Amino acid sequence: MRKSLVILCSVFPIGLSLCLSVCLAAESSFDLPSVIAYGKGHNPNLRIVQKGIESGQFGIDAARSDLLPKINFGSDATRFRYPTPLTPIVIQAPATASLQALTSFFQDLPDFERTIYDASASFTLPLYKGGRIVKNLRIARTRKALAQDNYAASVQDLVYNLTSTYHKVLQLQKLLESNRAEVEQLELHKRDVEAFLKAGTAPRLDLLKTEVELAHARDGVIAVKNNLESAFSLPRELMGMDDTSPPFSILEQPLSQAAYPSGEEALDTALAKRPDFRAIAKKRKIAEDQIRVAQGKWLPNISGTGQYIKRAGDSTTFKEDYYFGVNLTIPVFDGGLIRSEVNADKIELEKVKEEERAVRLSISRELKDARIAIDDASDRMSVAEVSIESAREALRVEHLRYETGAGTTTDVIDAQTALLRAETDSFQAAYDREIGLASLKKAMGTLTDEQEVLK
Repeated sequence: MRKSLVILCSVFPIGLSLCLSVCLAAESSFDLPSVIAYGKGHNPNLRIVQKGIESGQFGIDAARSDLLPKINFGSDATRFRYPTPLTPIVIQAPATASLQALTSFFQDLPDFERTIYDASASFTLPLYKGGRIVKNLRIARTRKALAQDNYAASVQDLVYNLTSTYHKVLQLQKLLESNRAEVEQLELHKRDVEAFLKAGTAPRLDLLKTEVELAHARDGVIAVKNNLESAFSLPRELMGMDDTSPPFSILEQPLSQAAYPSGEEALDTALAKRPDFRAIAKKRKIAEDQIRVAQGKWLPNISGTGQYIKRAGDSTTFKEDYYFGVNLTIPVFDGGLIRSEVNADKIELEKVKEEERAVRLSISRELKDARIAIDDASDRMSVAEVSIESAREALRVEHLRYETGAGTTTDVIDAQTALLRAETDSFQAAYDREIGLASLKKAMGTLTDEQEVLK
């Protein structure tokens, strides 16, 4: 029994580690939706922006507190030079000048002490402040909505950057495959040249040319591998992965084939869904409310106040007192302070209007540039497909011509170089089209919309 338990205890950690290894291996491959989902959950910059929404809620709570009464409790111990009454002195002359009336009058006088201890509770209730309390509450709610739009804009930027780096990694992976294929073709050609050289049907110069081109191709593989490793660091950073995070691979997904909307439709969608454009509208609303808040300072302030207090001296018990009332404050002269604040807020409103115009112009330009990039990349993809087919056929023919003695090794190398160039152009065009589509979605504000036009 003990031996079985020992065996079980020794085998269990090994099995657990194997299970964890399998799980980690299964989680080490990401497609584009997985990359985006992971980045949304772990990107530190996105979390910073998200904190702004939480801060906005506290701003609403602070603004709402102005509607409620302020209640304070306090206590004090004071030493006076001269005896001081514990409660206010109330002088009320007796109705008659009799000895009993005079005695009663002096008995009603408060106690006098030089050391006074007091404990009090007071409250202040705002009744009217020129509408500033309600407007400040509305401003706080708008600022939270503005923070939500800023968060949505940050998500759009993150998704765009992740999409860009994802397709860049795919492009380099395909380019690495093409470079390795070129090395394999040149190695096969080198064997053919060596065989012909032994047979005496090929000059040694052909072998030297092939070896030089083969070394160049191998250098190309190394360069692409280094670029690919460097490119992986970008999505890792955007996904919030540190140096201790395990490596992962990128899974390829089909290229987008859907058509994009017309210019007017894209512009209407952008003006309705772009987070930064919606944020400008909220900034304008805040600026307008801030003007009204500043103008409200010209209006009177009305508040209710009250206090309950108990005082005692060294040799007396606590005596109670209280008061309540209404306070009215009317601003008469402030040296132009309120007028300056109103004018400054009006300038801020003008700045927001110009900012809104600038964002609208930027949206139009981004939509136009994205459409041009998509069309250009689509045309280059069509040309590259034809070029690849032609280059492959040309390489096949040059190999046959060289094997029959009708061609030269230079022709084979040139054909191999042309094929690699055509494949490189094709990969670049596909990458540019995917980035163009992502740019169009970002310009329309639909990059993270599940019901977006472009799927």
